[in-house]
Amino acid sequence: MHRIIELYRYFSDKRFSTIAGTLVYFLIMSIVPFSVWLTLVCGNLNIGRFLSHELFESISPFLHYLKSSAESAASGAGIILLLTTLYSSTNFFYHLRRSGEIIYNSSRVKGGVKLRLVSLILIFVSIILLAVLAAFIVTGTWVLDKLLPYYISEIIIYTFITAIAFGVALVLNLFACPYKLKLSEVIPGSLLTTALWLVILIGFTIYMRFANPEKLYGKIAFIIIFLLWCYVMMSCFVIGVIYNGSFKTARKYKNLF
Repeated sequence: MHRIIELYRYFSDKRFSTIAGTLVYFLIMSIVPFSVWLTLVCGNLNIGRFLSHELFESISPFLHYLKSSAESAASGAGIILLLTTLYSSTNFFYHLRRSGEIIYNSSRVKGGVKLRLVSLILIFVSIILLAVLAAFIVTGTWVLDKLLPYYISEIIIYTFITAIAFGVALVLNLFACPYKLKLSEVIPGSLLTTALWLVILIGFTIYMRFANPEKLYGKIAFIIIFLLWCYVMMSCFVIGVIYNGSFKTARKYKNLF
């Protein structure tokens, strides 16, 4: 606990919170065009049951709004829109690596075009994985609802969400680091990020049970809550990256692209 407190102070003193805010900006700029491509490739993914889970209660309205907007945009998408959205989709991964260079105190490596191409590949890989994941979720939720008691289903769902969160944190940590690291070197920070994410998810769920943001923000309350949620979640991720960076030894690491 003492190390985590020190880590948070370092996160604040070094103004890494600014990096978290920057990543949120590019995440928002990327997630909307990405959802358009996801809809084009995979069609209407029926994962409403998963999105409506209590852990995502605070951001569920925005996710459903984003899903319906992407379906509308995809139905009338032209070639110019598709090309611009494809480029915009890479912004998050591109700036994630650039942020990793700052956190790991790496000299800025040339290779912006190569990084864009790798980011583009990751976009299509993400689309395929999300399609497989959506099919698994639809099948799994049906089995859980029909065959198992509620409390057992909830245990399985929480375990599944934790595993997905850890997998996402691990992949993002690997991509953010500008050096070639062993898998074991990014696991500690990924576990820390996952634990913090779960605490934040539960915290936001409790907050939404007692708060009434609509009275303060009106109709845009769900957007404000989503942005705040993204910033806190991204801060947790940046803390995990910093934690991994603190384990980097003096040995020479080879730069990636």
